Amino acid sequence: MSEGRAERASRLLGQLADTLNECQQAGMRVKLKHDTVYTREGYVLPAGDKWVARTLVYTEFEPPNDDSDDE
Repeated sequence: MSEGRAERASRLLGQLADTLNECQQAGMRVKLKHDTVYTREGYVLPAGDKWVARTLVYTEFEPPNDDSDDE
């Protein structure tokens, strides 16, 4: 039993609305700007042909390897 395009779009958009409502209920303010969904906890952005989620957790770069001959 295959789902029609309109039914699939309705289901997917409903899931998106549910997710945004859950964010709001969790106290997360959600903003949309330049094709990106922003919150204080992280963001979702388009990356090629899919959407990816990123957190705002700071991660330090690894220190350079001192025995490198790249100089």
